[in-house]
Amino acid sequence: LPIIFSSEIVTADMRVTSEPRATNTRDILNELLAAHGLKAEAGPGGTLLVVRDPRAVRPSPAHISPPRTDERVTPSRAPTDGATFTDRVTVHAADGQVEPAASGMALDGRTLRAMSNPAQSDGLDAVRAMPGVAADDDFRADFSVRGSPYRQIGIVVDGVATRWLQHTVYGRKDASSLSMFGSGILDRGTLQSGAFPRLYDETLGAQLDLSIKEGSRDTTHFAGLAGGTSAAFLADGPLGSNRRGSWTAGVRNSYRSWPPETRSPQDSAFAFADMHAKLVYDVTATQQVTVTALGGRSTLDTMDDPFDGAFGAGTDRAALVTAGWQSTLPARTVLRQRLFYVGQQLASTPAPHEVGSRLVNRAIGYRADAMRGVLGGVLDAGAELSALSAVRDRALVGRTALLDAFTATWATHAAFVDFARMLPGRASFEAGARASDSTLVRDRAVSPWILTSVRLARGWTVKASAGSSHQFPDVDAVMGAAGSPSLVPEAATHVDVGIARQWARLMWQTTAFTRVERHILRAPTDGWRLADGVLVQPPITPFHNALTGSSRGVEIIVTPRETTRLAGWMSYTFAATRQTDATTGETFAADFDRRHAFNADGFVTLPRQMVVGLVVRAASGLPIPGYFTATNGTLLVGDRRNTVRLPPYIRLDARMQRTFFASRHAVTLFGELLNVFDADNRGIGDGVVDPIIGIASGFMRSLSPRRATFGIQLDLSR
Repeated sequence: LPIIFSSEIVTADMRVTSEPRATNTRDILNELLAAHGLKAEAGPGGTLLVVRDPRAVRPSPAHISPPRTDERVTPSRAPTDGATFTDRVTVHAADGQVEPAASGMALDGRTLRAMSNPAQSDGLDAVRAMPGVAADDDFRADFSVRGSPYRQIGIVVDGVATRWLQHTVYGRKDASSLSMFGSGILDRGTLQSGAFPRLYDETLGAQLDLSIKEGSRDTTHFAGLAGGTSAAFLADGPLGSNRRGSWTAGVRNSYRSWPPETRSPQDSAFAFADMHAKLVYDVTATQQVTVTALGGRSTLDTMDDPFDGAFGAGTDRAALVTAGWQSTLPARTVLRQRLFYVGQQLASTPAPHEVGSRLVNRAIGYRADAMRGVLGGVLDAGAELSALSAVRDRALVGRTALLDAFTATWATHAAFVDFARMLPGRASFEAGARASDSTLVRDRAVSPWILTSVRLARGWTVKASAGSSHQFPDVDAVMGAAGSPSLVPEAATHVDVGIARQWARLMWQTTAFTRVERHILRAPTDGWRLADGVLVQPPITPFHNALTGSSRGVEIIVTPRETTRLAGWMSYTFAATRQTDATTGETFAADFDRRHAFNADGFVTLPRQMVVGLVVRAASGLPIPGYFTATNGTLLVGDRRNTVRLPPYIRLDARMQRTFFASRHAVTLFGELLNVFDADNRGIGDGVVDPIIGIASGFMRSLSPRRATFGIQLDLSR
């Protein structure tokens, strides 16, 4: 994120006088600025403003002298969390702090690693406990935000939007999944919800922006990690004799299938492997090239799966490759260009003499944007174009056996502009819009946004934001056997109003939000219901824009401001999400209407390099999608949709790690107790209905029981 400063207070003769003791980027910046009587304040659009600190005593210029020309400056060994000191400074918000105007939270790599789950070594584990987030299944990488399903959430990886980077088993509605982001490879994770600048993709709901960690420009590191299900090897170091760049690479391979244990015939375990690599090099002082590669493969593990009759084999492959070029131009302008390729291929082979299925998705694109200081603010404008293709060759299992086979190619185009500026009276303002079109549905959409923030006396801040969002239909909804070529983009209007209070050690924020949706897709109906007391199965209908709806609620977040020893957050979210079918007139709770959700995730750093953490996730139950009623504990077919819910969800995880240092090496031992109280949590299952008596079975499945996991990490440096 950019730093805004005046050359009158930040001068060319300023030097770093001592190595900072802080462990996160915001505190490091504060220490560097404090030596010069300066401090950083939150600015518009996620920027940081460098201003004079009236409480500080600025040192005399005689105490700060530039190094002699014959003196070689050798940086010290990087701390264990991967922070390095280079000639290029990137500044982020503090760990676990909310965004200045938009509703959201940012986590740095240290926090993501400390809060990850050793059992699955998933770098996104901490995200599933962030404010407003509901992890709907212990064995899935999917999550929902404020009642929006995962398909409406944007995932951005190093500037490329994609949701395909998951391990899973193709062909099952409730198959388990795992992200391809191993523990320790992420440098940054920012979740934004409500109205925010939508610069990367057309999605209706929240956005998770991830960046892969760069390598060290100081020393070469090698690390090995063995967790509950997989082992990983990581390496990074400087690039070139003059250390003008860095490289990092890693591989992860499972030695135990995911999920670790199958508890019913509905569960299908899989083995997985993935890799990542990133190269950053400063070609000149104003030109930088970046290359990122990420990919993985998972296969159905029939040896460990006692219920392997449903599949003979299954594979999932996905990969992302992107190359970026950043140029610093005159007139305070930064130009960024990026080429990318994303691919996904899934296949499943059922039992002998049955038809297999295959799914292929590919996208290749180019993106360019320019950031420039204009009118006392920051102007960011850009455009992108993508060519996409899809192949389907699969058997649809339902009331009748269908072969859904097609090939499609289409293109998307988009352009955006965003302007952010500080206003008089300690206020900030940000506004912009994104225009896009898709040849798949031959339609276009425009999504504007506006965000304001006013800082009042005594640490109070008032925030407000409004905007709209759109999402084009997926290719399966347009071209598939149940597709409809007349679909239009889904649309939503967002309004957030919040108030925040900062104390010396604590920050509290409350946000009221509303989201009004229209043209929402309703999937083909293929379920039983009661009509005038008679058990019927309505005719299958194609995808259609039949639903309107709303989600209204409030979000409360409490976070510590100083994160040197204690980091984390506590949050409570109330959200009521309702939908109405315009064709039938029925109104019902949305499939991801989780009314109450409490998330708490934190860790404390103790003496002797020990870290202790706790994660609490509690929420009211989701609706069981479909027309059901419950009588004496038995699930039966009913005449109203989404009236029966899962039991409340509650889970407490406790984790601890201890690091031992020897010379330039380190050994970290960690352990975790999952589901400490062994709560009998339930998730949505892929059930069946008895067409004679109307009893529904298999629509709930047991989630993770209490389980202890242990692991070790070796960090070798030279």
